[in-house]
Amino acid sequence: MEPDSAMERLQDLQRDLIAFTEQRLPALDRLSAELDATVEDLRKLLGRKRKSEESRKQVNPSTAPKPDILKLQDEEYRVTEEFRQAALQVSDELDLDELEAAKLCIDVEGEAGNLPDTNNLPYRALLRFQRQRFVLLDCLRLLLLQTLDLDAGDEIGAAFQELVRRVVQRQDGQSSFWQRCLEGLTEVEGYLKKISDHQQTAIMTGVHMQGDIVDALLGQRLLLVRQHECLASVMSYLMRGGHVDHSEFRSLLSRAAAFDGSIDVAIHYLAILNCGAAQISAEGTTSLNDAKAIYNLFRPGPNQQQWKMPTLKAVATVMWLAEYSARFIDPTSTQTLRVADRQKDEEERSKLFQETLPQRPFHFLLAACQFLKPEIWYDPAKVGLIRFLLEDTPSVPEESVPPSPEFADLMMSELQAFSDAFITNMPDDLRRMQTHEDDRRRTFFSRPAETEQHQDFSLERFLVIVSYAYQDNADAAQDFWSDRESNLYGFLTWTSKRLPTPRVAAFCELLRAIASDEKSGNQAHLFLLEDTTMSSGRLRKTYSVSWSQIFAELELYASSVRNKAVNPNQVASEDSAEANFIEPETYIMLEAYLRLASHICRISPDARNWILRGQSFHLGETLFQLASTGNEARVHASCFDLLSALLTDKVTEVNDGMWVLLDNWIAGGAPGGGSTTVPRPAGRPPPERQYLMNFATNFETATGLVNLLNALITPSPNLSELTQDTLPFPENLGAANRHAGIDAYVDFVLDTVFKSTQPAMTIGNDRVQVDVLRCACLNFICLSLSTFNEDLVALANIANVAVDTAIKTTSLAAYTRLHPFARVMEWMFNNNVIHALASAAQQNVDDLNSFDPHSPRVQAALRSVQAMNLAMKLQATYLDIVRPFVGSQASTRSKPLVNSAFSSYDDVVLSQLNVVADVVSFAASNNVDLGLESLSLLEKLCASRKLSDPSRYANGGRLRLGNRLVSKLADRSEIVAAEMKPHFQVFEWDLETGEQPLKLIKARAVVDVLNSSLDTAGGRPSVAHCLLGFTCSGPTVSIDPNGSFSQGQSLFHSVAAYAAQAPYAIGDSNVSWLLSVKRGCADIILKLALSPLTAAIVLPELRTMEYLSASSQNQLLVFSNPLWDQVALQDPTLLLDSSAKGVEDFLRTRRDFFEYGSLDLRTANEAQAYSVQEKIVSALLGTIKLPTGEQASTVSVFDLFDFFDLDTAAASTATTKFFKDTDFSMCVKDDAETTTRAFDLPMVEQLLILRKREMLHAGLIKEAHDEQQVDDEVRAILASLTSQNNFRSIQAARLTALEAWTDLLSLMSTSNGLSGAKLSTIALQGLQVILPRFERALSESLDAAALLARLTLTLVPVAAASDIDGKATRNASLAHERLLAAFRVCLKVVTDSGSGLALRDICYRTCCAILAALPLTIINGQASPSPNAKQLLQLIQTTGERLITVVTEDAFSGRGVTRVSALLFLDGVVALFQLSKATTAILRALSKLNFLPVLLDQSLGSVTTSFQSDSADQLTTAVAYFHTSLALLLRITATADGTQLVLNSGLFPCIADSKLFSTDPDIGLDIDNPAALREFYRMLAAVLRVVTAVVMARGPANAHVLQQGKAFLQQNRFSMQAVFKRTSAVQKTAGPPEEEALQVAEEFGTLLLVTGFLEV
Repeated sequence: MEPDSAMERLQDLQRDLIAFTEQRLPALDRLSAELDATVEDLRKLLGRKRKSEESRKQVNPSTAPKPDILKLQDEEYRVTEEFRQAALQVSDELDLDELEAAKLCIDVEGEAGNLPDTNNLPYRALLRFQRQRFVLLDCLRLLLLQTLDLDAGDEIGAAFQELVRRVVQRQDGQSSFWQRCLEGLTEVEGYLKKISDHQQTAIMTGVHMQGDIVDALLGQRLLLVRQHECLASVMSYLMRGGHVDHSEFRSLLSRAAAFDGSIDVAIHYLAILNCGAAQISAEGTTSLNDAKAIYNLFRPGPNQQQWKMPTLKAVATVMWLAEYSARFIDPTSTQTLRVADRQKDEEERSKLFQETLPQRPFHFLLAACQFLKPEIWYDPAKVGLIRFLLEDTPSVPEESVPPSPEFADLMMSELQAFSDAFITNMPDDLRRMQTHEDDRRRTFFSRPAETEQHQDFSLERFLVIVSYAYQDNADAAQDFWSDRESNLYGFLTWTSKRLPTPRVAAFCELLRAIASDEKSGNQAHLFLLEDTTMSSGRLRKTYSVSWSQIFAELELYASSVRNKAVNPNQVASEDSAEANFIEPETYIMLEAYLRLASHICRISPDARNWILRGQSFHLGETLFQLASTGNEARVHASCFDLLSALLTDKVTEVNDGMWVLLDNWIAGGAPGGGSTTVPRPAGRPPPERQYLMNFATNFETATGLVNLLNALITPSPNLSELTQDTLPFPENLGAANRHAGIDAYVDFVLDTVFKSTQPAMTIGNDRVQVDVLRCACLNFICLSLSTFNEDLVALANIANVAVDTAIKTTSLAAYTRLHPFARVMEWMFNNNVIHALASAAQQNVDDLNSFDPHSPRVQAALRSVQAMNLAMKLQATYLDIVRPFVGSQASTRSKPLVNSAFSSYDDVVLSQLNVVADVVSFAASNNVDLGLESLSLLEKLCASRKLSDPSRYANGGRLRLGNRLVSKLADRSEIVAAEMKPHFQVFEWDLETGEQPLKLIKARAVVDVLNSSLDTAGGRPSVAHCLLGFTCSGPTVSIDPNGSFSQGQSLFHSVAAYAAQAPYAIGDSNVSWLLSVKRGCADIILKLALSPLTAAIVLPELRTMEYLSASSQNQLLVFSNPLWDQVALQDPTLLLDSSAKGVEDFLRTRRDFFEYGSLDLRTANEAQAYSVQEKIVSALLGTIKLPTGEQASTVSVFDLFDFFDLDTAAASTATTKFFKDTDFSMCVKDDAETTTRAFDLPMVEQLLILRKREMLHAGLIKEAHDEQQVDDEVRAILASLTSQNNFRSIQAARLTALEAWTDLLSLMSTSNGLSGAKLSTIALQGLQVILPRFERALSESLDAAALLARLTLTLVPVAAASDIDGKATRNASLAHERLLAAFRVCLKVVTDSGSGLALRDICYRTCCAILAALPLTIINGQASPSPNAKQLLQLIQTTGERLITVVTEDAFSGRGVTRVSALLFLDGVVALFQLSKATTAILRALSKLNFLPVLLDQSLGSVTTSFQSDSADQLTTAVAYFHTSLALLLRITATADGTQLVLNSGLFPCIADSKLFSTDPDIGLDIDNPAALREFYRMLAAVLRVVTAVVMARGPANAHVLQQGKAFLQQNRFSMQAVFKRTSAVQKTAGPPEEEALQVAEEFGTLLLVTGFLEV
């Protein structure tokens, strides 16, 4: 799709350049075309047409009245006066040509998506203008970046180089590209100043800016700052690419010298200045004279340049000196200079550097680093160090726009280059700086304390700047480690020795920064080991930063605790005795050592193992002793952090040992196992909780301790088995002092610490600290809940496995009682915890979007949602099993104060509906994890019955609590839905890489929420309805005329568009994640269309959207793509991964299409909208009528039956030795989504692991190869059960699709509004398609066969009617062919031993319809056997005796209507044989089976018992069976042989036994039920017809038959008289129905006449 505007063209280019940069752009041709199309835009840079009087007159003419037509670029627009003023306002603000401003306003109106709003039109136009300029500059930045990263010899690299050359080359009459960049900087800075002036004017005049004005100003400032960043990056890349000479660099210096803006914008110049210094000062680029001329701009003298920002000048000077000095490192490089001149120049450069330092260049750089790389998490040690080094340096204002990650990376890269250059080229200045600082420090401590003094920490600042430059860049950090002879490694070694206290902290920060991964961490560990020596088990203090030095310092301060015997309860005291020998910066040193050690231990396994296992020095005891001192809280927090770091990749022994140390320390007030014990007052020691509360008074200490607890309860990553059946602490922990367990720590975290994070208790505290502490507590909650294995409890109740023996804890009871899950869940029902959790979740989503995704604010919100999610998920296990069990255990532990009003966590949610509203807002968050977790929680809330069931108010009224939730979300739903809509807009470039885009991950989660809400709604308004764009009011929903639904912009429309138009595949492979979202969207649309609540709204809207036609055009044939997630359909591995889910979703998407087609057609039929009906059927048959009147071809409903042939490999089975007797039936669960029963694979896996342990315990697994075989069998079983689950799901999906397809075709073939010819065509084509599959289904799936049989039964009558007028010869021939084929298949079903009774019943009825349609043909008004009769007869005879045997058995022993259907079929068969003159054969077959005597007995003989049932259905069936039996008898008596067979079977005795004619003659007067009386007379008439037929068939010559007839009449003369009597009076009384009684009388009269009963 071609872009419509320059803005869209640039955005497309920006998107593709970013993708190319990230190496995920396959469409290079498109990128090339986009670059060619935007060369002129890039070359023009920020140029624009200025205001002009001529344009102004065209926009705002002075004539009266003003014309309402404005012509722009050959297009005419109707405009208003408000629009004119808006365009002029934009022109004045931007100094932009008035016509261009008007066009800009028109473009903005076109993209707004709603009615024009002239009130905010100028602001939106300004934002669009600045946005377009930013996108252009960003494209240029990305383009130049590629020219630096790609090899110019490569074809792609050469193409980029050529393109850049075309962009930057000077055009005739134009300034250089560099000059245009400088002009752009000036222009952007002017815009920024104008915005600042607007804000200052508003402040000075007292005008309160709000709404659109504030948003516009903030948005413009953001875009302008981004433009400035991009220009700085572009100019830096131009420098690196060699496109700038020394004169142009001088112009940059002039521009920088004139700058007097804010600090955050000044930082952008640093990248250009450093890059320029590196390029322009280098030999080979600039001559020595030219370089010296630039150098003279910085040094005092007549050529010195004056700068408006002295600190910026100082930084520029230092950067220039660092690069310029490289010219003089090698004496041979400047042989023209004399030695004296060289020394003089060097002294001058050194003097300039020394004179520059007081202007605080390193202060400025450090402040810039702090701004460019802000601390996401609150790091107390680093915060203290930076604050100490920056002193009173002006910092970047808090309201400044945060830097972009791209510019921050560029700046760090430049700082790396600066650091290397400074260290390499100015070593003497570094040494002088160190010496000067050391002298100042000695002087500082030698003078009296009251003397005002100042220390210089420039070297410390430089070290921290270097640390910032290399932080989080492992590759760049290897510059320090890769070569031990390098200048950087030498600098590292030099600075590590004989460090004063502040420099120690800075050096530790540097070492920490260059150890950012495991490799560099191990290298840092080796560096720290170089000066470590041990003597008699004691550490020797050294004079450089090393492990020995770190441990010595820690031991020094820890020993003071033992020697001074400080009271442990006064951990926060500032009067500790060791304060007498602590220097002012000692705490900074301790924090730095602890912080460095923590970092190295986390990333370096070698360091961790060396500390834990290679040292006799017990670091844990020392750290707990330090935590007991009166040190600053940051030292305590750092101690806890190092203890946590030692637990990285922990093993059980280390974890348990740490627990023992901690518990002994808490219980006794000193580290367990220590050489000395801190004395306590006599008597009972203080409770653990009281001691722990001392650490809750400070946020940093509390955070450190909670993080230590988190590290202790985190499962070990080294566990080989997935079963979580161990406690995260020693089982007998604390048994000597209290009840075993960690309840005291749980209470500390939740009751003491987490409670303190409520807003009312954090007033006046640093928000970041509160967020960090809150996040730590929430991590503890989530870990405690998520590590509990609820499957163990379930398996103990249902599985035949000794769980107590198999699990690693002593017993399941101990596991359930001691695991922190139980205690944490108790606290989850506490009011204080609920409020603290709510306050963590109640965050503004816009604020969260502005934070880094890993910031504590965002992570706290995420963890709060996770905690609620886990509570909702696990509450059933807790409430039903764990809480009753724990409550039954004898225990004196204190109970949390639980709110008794909460019987479930659903009640907790109901009490915090404001939180739910915020969670819904999180669903639209830019943070992926937060959005997905919120959607997961929302899905559970929507599925909760308690949140939607009715509840009664005290006043007697009824209110659905679900409506409370809906009403709470109503205000936010449209905003949230608007943020969700883009997730359902998939474009070509989203799928190019073949990887699932992030938007579809979120779309899948949104779809799950909507489906869950609709499933639980029960026909009531729900959250889903709110989000989809409906207005929910009470029990109904409606559409807001001004809302997004009415405008076609709602989430509903996005979901419907995705369901109808989204692709299935990428290339030749169907993709499971595409199908998953598509299926979910189709489910939503179908549910809404079927629901009575929304059908009246949804169906017309879908027809307006042409949903069915779009869906039909989007349908994909099964075998169009041979692969499913790159796996072939018949590949057995398909059933083991996501491919199987893709196949299932494909089938269910087909089902949804068929069901919607049926619904749409049925609705049109009911409304008698025949034109709509015709259109629907046409689309289903493969022809779509376009609005233009043209037609488009698509797949038909018959083509889409190809899904029936979709077959996968069979499910695999596992043959096992050790698990052959294991029963997995208890691990089977109902799968609501697939409506099948499936194995719970996680539970199966845990069962297998427990069984394995049980076998190990019993000695059944003795050898290593046996254990390996057991592990192999576990994997084989899990693979087999996975395969079986997926196979059943696919089969169930195929069956549901088949059911929907058969329903649709049945409806199409019986539609009232279609012509008979079209119906016949549908039926004939349907039979052609289904009959082969019907026959195949007999051996594959009887369920599918039943559905196809039912459809066949529907289609046969329609097909049979195709030649009813005798004119449609071709259709008639086809119909006969199809009907004969259907007859053959049905006979096969009847004779098949595997077919069920219900299936045979359908086939009997189908055969009856065929037999009724085919045997006769009309010739000259006479019926005669048709040619098809012989074929039918041959088909029947081909089946042999099996057919008649099965039919007769079903007629006698079948259930319900099957007996009737069997008799009807048999009646048709007899008629066919009679018509074909083959009566003898069928009579012989019936006689052989003794059919007629049994039939007479079951029809006439048992007529009394058959009508004694109370069931109306059974009575109806009995009546039908009676009449069908007599009809068959009547059919048989049509021939003499048949009559004789009936007589020989005992017809008259059976009639006598039935006593039908021995009823009281006055029966008609006593029965009050007319229907029963009517049926009675019908039965009499039926019997009389058979008797009459028998007598007539044998003829008057057969005296024996005549005598039997007369005897019959004689025996039943009273009944006969009563009937005659009744029928003679029908004109006088309102007795029994005339028709039925007259029929009986007529039959009696006929019989009297035939037998001659009245003759004397």
